[in-house]
Amino acid sequence: MTRLAIVVAGLIATTAAYAAEPVKIGITTVLSGPTADRGQSEQYGAQLALNHVNAAGGVLGRPVEAFYADNARTPATGVTGTKRLIEQEHVPVLIGALSTPVTHAIMPLVAEAKVPLVIATSAGQDFVDASGAGGNDYAFKTIPSELDIARGLMRYLVSKNVKSVAIVAAAGDFPQANATAMAKAAQELGIRVTSRAALAQGTTDFVPVLDELKAGAPDQVVTVLGPFTAGFLKAYETSGLKLPLTGRIEIPAALAAVSPEFRASGGLSDMTSVVNFTPLLDRPGLKEFVADYSAHYGIMPTQRSFFVYEATLLVVDAIRRAGSDQPAAIQKALKTSTMPSLLGGTYAFDDHNHPRIPLPIVGLRDGKPAVIAVQ
Repeated sequence: MTRLAIVVAGLIATTAAYAAEPVKIGITTVLSGPTADRGQSEQYGAQLALNHVNAAGGVLGRPVEAFYADNARTPATGVTGTKRLIEQEHVPVLIGALSTPVTHAIMPLVAEAKVPLVIATSAGQDFVDASGAGGNDYAFKTIPSELDIARGLMRYLVSKNVKSVAIVAAAGDFPQANATAMAKAAQELGIRVTSRAALAQGTTDFVPVLDELKAGAPDQVVTVLGPFTAGFLKAYETSGLKLPLTGRIEIPAALAAVSPEFRASGGLSDMTSVVNFTPLLDRPGLKEFVADYSAHYGIMPTQRSFFVYEATLLVVDAIRRAGSDQPAAIQKALKTSTMPSLLGGTYAFDDHNHPRIPLPIVGLRDGKPAVIAVQ
């Protein structure tokens, strides 16, 4: 039996025959519009998990079936679809919602209906702060928040004796939330922030920012560049700046942005990036998941497909341990979860219904992306 099969088999009770009525799981995600591929990757992750679950006998002697609602990244649509899942499909648990505004919009709804929601892909720390003790006790956030990610990176930098950083991030809610989290995590661990720059929409001249970085003489530059990755990296190469880059960097995009000569000279050899998922992590169960996903769908899994895959197994595990598919029983069982993650660690929830999952640090080895640490 493979390692992945052992993990799945440990989550569910097998039985020879299914009852007619399936155990239902509701999933709200983005299935239309220009980012529908992201929702599709969530569908792929959920279905792969259910393939394993149902092949091993389902749960409670019944098959498990996912019921979907397209929220189209629109709060009103998300609320309508979530109501349909709860009131018409009678799902006892939800996974979602990919879109941060939609997740905000449906959190009061699940609290009122007392149906647990597993937030598998919305990253905001505000969901953690609003969940569990003193807040929405029906919301469980499994994916690391931007503050978790920032703390993981800063722990790594401390281990490398980094004393100071500068922070450069694109304008916009997501990159600026990450920049704020990076500054907070640095302060918590005694790392001095020499400067913090925001790249306004339409920025093409990066020389002033690079000059500011040089003047502050930080040990490393923390970046959350988004659409500015190519422009910033090209300017970084031209500037001759020797400050190592770190942050939330799309390493393949960074390598593609600079010249072959710069890469060959080791211009990015000290570059690192913190991620919440990578198929490069050398863990037996994860490697099997990546191979299985790739064989089924012909593409590599994303963080969205992975965290929905594990969220689906987490929900099934809660139903199995509860011996029931009633919302209150599932909510209670989620709170006592110790299900292992293929990334390492366990889904053991704290007072804010949030676990701590290890975070990979990716860098370059022999010029290629590789996991160099886990925090």
